[in-house]
Amino acid sequence: MVDRRSVARPYGVVIGGELHLGVEPVFENGVLTRLRPHTGVPEPFVLSAPFVNAHSHFEYRGLMGRVEQRDFFGWIRRLVQLKGEQTEDEVRCDTWIAARENRASGIALVGEHFDRPHSPAAVREFGLMGRLFAEVITFLEHETPQEKLETVSRKAAEATRASGLPAYVNPHALYTVDEPSLRWIARQGTPLSLHLAESREEADLFRSGTGPFAELMTSVGFPLPPTGITPVEFAAALGLLRANAQLVHCCEVSESDIAQIAASGASVAHCPRSNEALSCPIAPIRRMLRSGITVGLGLDSAASSGPVDMFAEMSAAMRLSHEKGEPISPEECWQMATEGGARSLGMDSWVLGEGWSGPLLEIHVPDALGVEDLIERGSPDKVVWRDPTDL
Repeated sequence: MVDRRSVARPYGVVIGGELHLGVEPVFENGVLTRLRPHTGVPEPFVLSAPFVNAHSHFEYRGLMGRVEQRDFFGWIRRLVQLKGEQTEDEVRCDTWIAARENRASGIALVGEHFDRPHSPAAVREFGLMGRLFAEVITFLEHETPQEKLETVSRKAAEATRASGLPAYVNPHALYTVDEPSLRWIARQGTPLSLHLAESREEADLFRSGTGPFAELMTSVGFPLPPTGITPVEFAAALGLLRANAQLVHCCEVSESDIAQIAASGASVAHCPRSNEALSCPIAPIRRMLRSGITVGLGLDSAASSGPVDMFAEMSAAMRLSHEKGEPISPEECWQMATEGGARSLGMDSWVLGEGWSGPLLEIHVPDALGVEDLIERGSPDKVVWRDPTDL
């Protein structure tokens, strides 16, 4: 075998969320062996590890801009209505568009939730990696809970075959799955990604058994969950808080909730654009990071977040944290969009450094002085994929 040494000449490299200027990476046979000071004229781009979309719903791509409601409960009701009007061909096309947009915008890993069976093939077609979560919902379903678990178990197995990625039977949320099914899923011990503590309406359901969720459950005879607790406390009691659990949103959480999440080793997927669009509380990300919780950034669905754009997601995360009075730094946002998201999906080696052999992103934002500059001036059309074996 002939050794191949190559050098990339960006004007900077993003490592662990920080922009290092004046360095160039050296690769041997496609593996990064060292970073050294520039030995030639740099080119007008920076290098970064690819982005990670920690939480996604490709199948809702065709509903972008079609759900006008901006209250959480109203938005969900309208989404379910529109979902029922879609054809299978439309959904299949939507998942492929979303997968292509994710890849084109610099995303390599996804935590993809699916109800209908088209995302797995789309993920494979566009070379995305990550984890797939086959959602269980037993609320207002024609199947019994046991039948639904069996159906989703088959769907997860089929998704693994179609995508080549691990796919898991996964609870959608505490208010859409009956308690025995939640306990059954918890006993499996497999990775999960649970929508949790997203809205005030969800908090009211558990705090006092009131609000629109409680009213709807009561009207159809679906058992109400226990009250006088938080959603996080209920998830913990069920056995759903653990190191391989990703908790999606966690907007309405207390200091005690944060401590419990941190102690469990669970991670959080933060979706700021979606949360803002649905009038959710601003998630206390600063306090989560301070508590040692791994946080990744998720683009959620185009129906709530809008176009696939990790730069816009990072910018929203920064802006909302300042509005809350608990600012997070640009470097922390970039880390959440890369390493943090990867760790939340079970991958611990997503830092661009010695030993890196995966694909790279060229981000063509010239003369950036820091990561904040990259975020505010960056966009998906300024991202180019680079294979280190082809340098």
